[in-house]
Amino acid sequence: MRYAICILAHHKPWLMMSSLISLAMQTERDYDLHIIYIKGDGNCRDRLSYGEYHEITDRTKEYNTMLSPSDERILEILRGTKFDITYHELENDHGLDSGAWYRFISKGAWRDYDYVFFLMEGFLFTSELVIGAVKKFIEDRKPHFIDMGYEKRILPRWVLENYCIRGETPTEMDYFHQQMINKTFSDFRENEKFEKLYQGWFQDKFLRAKSRGGATHYHVPDIIYNGRHKLGLYRTYVETTGKFYFPFQKLIVIYQNRKLRLLPLKDVVTNYLVLDNVVFHQEISPYFFGCGCQHILSNEFLESSGQLLQANNFYKVLDYPFSATALEPIWGMMPAWLGYDKWYFDGVHRPRKNFFTLKMEDNQNGMCHYLNIYYRRKITIKPDNDFVRISKITEKYGYIRDILGEDFFM
Repeated sequence: MRYAICILAHHKPWLMMSSLISLAMQTERDYDLHIIYIKGDGNCRDRLSYGEYHEITDRTKEYNTMLSPSDERILEILRGTKFDITYHELENDHGLDSGAWYRFISKGAWRDYDYVFFLMEGFLFTSELVIGAVKKFIEDRKPHFIDMGYEKRILPRWVLENYCIRGETPTEMDYFHQQMINKTFSDFRENEKFEKLYQGWFQDKFLRAKSRGGATHYHVPDIIYNGRHKLGLYRTYVETTGKFYFPFQKLIVIYQNRKLRLLPLKDVVTNYLVLDNVVFHQEISPYFFGCGCQHILSNEFLESSGQLLQANNFYKVLDYPFSATALEPIWGMMPAWLGYDKWYFDGVHRPRKNFFTLKMEDNQNGMCHYLNIYYRRKITIKPDNDFVRISKITEKYGYIRDILGEDFFM
């Protein structure tokens, strides 16, 4: 089989460097690497469909806070490596990562591959065996859609329909943002199958039985949870359920019904498979989605989704301001819409907020912290201004110096 790893590149050199370090550490290296550079500041002043957004922005000074300008230093970093890279370029806009993947699909560069990894800068493989484990899983189960479980979320429909205006004092831009969310969903609902899926949202068994307010599940290797957190949540589990669990089994953190809990994996999912310590599990609910929009997709899925998007003229939503907000959960609904099973796995982690403290970890220190956990006693990474660099490396993994180049080392 032929595999492609596609990475969105945009800003902050330390994000891309962190991802490339974890990629270079992989024992399985039979893939083609594609970099999709998201260029520009995202304002798209010449785009007519952004007219109302810019009118509000100019008058109120409110704007889409998710936008950021591109940084060409990333391209210099990439060119300094020995990776064999195919480059693509897309304009930065309000579609963010979700929209960029739709645009990339429309270009058809994936057609030469059986499976394609869709990843964003800042992703970390959680061990050096992840790509190999994914290939074993593909050979065993023949999946078409694998999502990243590090922030696996489900929200009630009413939340998304009022996502930006639930606060006490929503602004004019909040109302406009909400209008764009609802407009995006409205366009997709013109498709009969999607409309049926949308109407079934209220009847979802998980939301009705377990969490009317939604939930977030954090599927990552539990080696990142320190003893104090484990002990505190274990005590809460015993006190509230009267049950005990074996502390050395696979555990996951979930935030549900406004409570943070650490639970055995088997209490949360039923159909799962462990390969090289990477855990894959199936999700029945079509309304769970992966935050960050990173997937592993089969050629068949890409062909089916591309035809669906084209035939129904869904690409038009990419020109809407704030389109990414609705597109992220829509990505999670696409497998059920197209008739495919949906799988998640814990082999990729994109640090953002700490699962326990909710403090931001989307910085150099956070990236180094997790890389040093996932590749403990193999390499040591330290922050260095706008970069991250390797300060120590064991002899066994010395070959990555040739892959990454000297700029990655102190």
